[in-house]
Amino acid sequence: MASRILLPLLLVAAASPAALAGFDVGQMLADKPQYATFLKLMTQTKVAEETNRLKSASLLVLPDKAVKPIASLPADKQRLAISNHVLLKYFDPIQLGEMKDRTAMLPTLLSVADKRLGVVNYTKAADGQMYFGAPGAACVSKLVKVVAARPYAVSIMEVSEAILPPSLGGTGGPGIGGRRPKGGKGKVKPASADGEAKPPPAPTTAVPK
Repeated sequence: MASRILLPLLLVAAASPAALAGFDVGQMLADKPQYATFLKLMTQTKVAEETNRLKSASLLVLPDKAVKPIASLPADKQRLAISNHVLLKYFDPIQLGEMKDRTAMLPTLLSVADKRLGVVNYTKAADGQMYFGAPGAACVSKLVKVVAARPYAVSIMEVSEAILPPSLGGTGGPGIGGRRPKGGKGKVKPASADGEAKPPPAPTTAVPK
């Protein structure tokens, strides 16, 4: 599934040396008002600056309707929570979907302060849907769509729920290896060559839910 999502984007970017240049996640999100609160928190906590200094990164962003669990935290914990949504390596749905194992532990920016908590559990369900979860918390944050990307440097992907360990307000439950996460079926929406997400073509036949 994932190989059909971002392949056109990767081919276009591979032909452009600029794709490997530095990035600014604030600038990439500036014209996307649905992530305004998440961007504000990234800026206030200085996590945006730290992310921009990385050689490569993957940002798991939350739309305004899902960011309350982080926004309601004290300022010091907001920084930790936001840091846990920055993976320390470039990933996109192709790479995630083609991992040899269906589960993995991915280091986050939080590992700089706490190596034990600074990881995100990743799992690919039987229907192909991808989920994330913090250590000790349920792995139920669904990968919704690609928001923007500069392949091999930075990707920004929307997830459905905050990825928080129990110490930051996350809900305890089965992680990798537990029962199938909630969230239902669905496909990750692709990003166009200019980095903007766009919906996939309408199916020609009905798909059972």
